[in-house]
Amino acid sequence: MTDEDSLLGWLPLFLAARGEQPTVDWGYMGGERFIEPFCHDTLQKLASRPFNRLFRRQSGLELLRQRARSHPGLPLKGMVFHMSRCGSTLAAQWLAALPDSVVLSEPEPLDTLLQWPVRDSGVETVRALLAAMGQARREGDASLFLKTDCWHMAHIDRLLSAFPGTPWIFLYRDPLEVLVSHRRMPGWHLVPGSMAGHGLHPPDELRNFPLGHGAWIMSGVLQQARQAMARHGNGLLLNYSELPEALETRLAGHFGVDLSHLDHEILRAVGRRHSKQGHAAFQADAAEKRAAADAEMLELEARWLNEPYQLLEHLRLGQSRRLETH
Repeated sequence: MTDEDSLLGWLPLFLAARGEQPTVDWGYMGGERFIEPFCHDTLQKLASRPFNRLFRRQSGLELLRQRARSHPGLPLKGMVFHMSRCGSTLAAQWLAALPDSVVLSEPEPLDTLLQWPVRDSGVETVRALLAAMGQARREGDASLFLKTDCWHMAHIDRLLSAFPGTPWIFLYRDPLEVLVSHRRMPGWHLVPGSMAGHGLHPPDELRNFPLGHGAWIMSGVLQQARQAMARHGNGLLLNYSELPEALETRLAGHFGVDLSHLDHEILRAVGRRHSKQGHAAFQADAAEKRAAADAEMLELEARWLNEPYQLLEHLRLGQSRRLETH
């Protein structure tokens, strides 16, 4: 039995750079699925189990790459990029409700890998990591989908190069509503200096201004989405205002999902639930968020976010008109 064969049912829990040698820590998952809104929650549970604490395995990146050649995993059928707080988790949960899908929602090992030098994180290694995480979990699994972190737009060229021709979407939302959401519950990219590993370095004036730091990061994300639409084919823009209906009417077709034999009510029920709190019902909050915006948020929107948002909206509306005429 080869080392690759002995990893059947195992997957990377996390990556680490120990000295000059990058390593992979493997944990046993068996036939379980990623069902939580984020991969991190599933991986944390796996890492805390007694078996994985006692028998966790460790390897270099070469074994990861070797195993991908013999166990290539499910074909990647779509990638979800996003602005943050704009419905991407809903899209991931909707895809996870498909009967033949495996969905990787913001997998932490990928975030680690993308921050390493390209010699350790080239396209072959990116493919190998997703192959290891994207194995079939049950009989009938046929499709893999990836939802990235919002700042991974900085790496969209590398990700699309690793999976050429793969359809992708960019989800975004009125930036004022996103700022209100982050004021109430700050995301990681609001922490000054947190994005340096991804090559994102906001101006020094924002070093002690978390919300401004986040606005600058999101401005770059919106600009990168517009540039990616010009550089790469197979891209689709979706605004939060189009959800959840657009999951069936636009995302499904773009990702090649055949809905003809599926229970549409099960899929629509996903859209009626809060994507991060499954026990709660979804409630539209756009008007409430805009009403809660203060002068500081309005200034940030005007300075960093409104122009790239409007440019994307112009592109999206043109794309929608072209799709309607075909």
